[in-house]
Amino acid sequence: MFNFNHFKKIDMHSHIGSWGNPFNYSGDINLVLDLMEKFNIEKTVLCPSDSNRNADIVEAYKKAPDRVIPVPWVDCTKGTVAYDELEHLIRDEGCKGAKIQSLFDGYAADSPIVDPVAEICEKYNVPFFVHSGHEPFSLPWQIGLLAERHPHCKFAMLHMGHGHGIYVEAAQTIAKRYDNIWLETSGTSMTAQIYNAYKNVGNEKVMFGLDTPFHAPEVEIQKILSCHLKERDYENIFYNNAKNFMGSLLE
Repeated sequence: MFNFNHFKKIDMHSHIGSWGNPFNYSGDINLVLDLMEKFNIEKTVLCPSDSNRNADIVEAYKKAPDRVIPVPWVDCTKGTVAYDELEHLIRDEGCKGAKIQSLFDGYAADSPIVDPVAEICEKYNVPFFVHSGHEPFSLPWQIGLLAERHPHCKFAMLHMGHGHGIYVEAAQTIAKRYDNIWLETSGTSMTAQIYNAYKNVGNEKVMFGLDTPFHAPEVEIQKILSCHLKERDYENIFYNNAKNFMGSLLE
């Protein structure tokens, strides 16, 4: 059995904020920093609880600039207001990407209203994080169509299809087809599919995430450690792939 803390980690997906029904849960930057210390996490991609709380991650970044990678939540239904805010946050506040949660905000991940977000990410050479796994708003095929329209934008498919076996398989098919899509592991249900993604999609395209505060770090880490891989492979999933994906944005 591997020690959880043996491998240095970059968490590619966590949040701060409060959530009502059906979650009724909350977590702040102190929780995130405590988990980072406990589980040997060097940096965390930090998103807010919704698109109205992007100021929270800017404040968290100011508090821990060497630990936090701030990524705003963009609600594309707000149109120009949302796009302008994103550009401001990247250009002026040090944010390092964009995230959409089209399930919560009520539009398809491949809708034309998402294109300006991808264009801004490409303009500033930052990645685009996209929630996946829930019909009809955030299916892997939709993310593939979005990535196809923006081949020079880097996408992280959060949850790699989530808990539905068909969607997890589709996430792998899509990530293998499109060079600009990477997979993130939080919330996905099966160790076997993490293993399959690493072996079949590419050993450089699978990245560890926690999705704090929704998932137990011990569970998310153990899912990966149960893949029966070699030590170098674990280093890739927990750290090296995220480091390569983010590049100079980690500096």
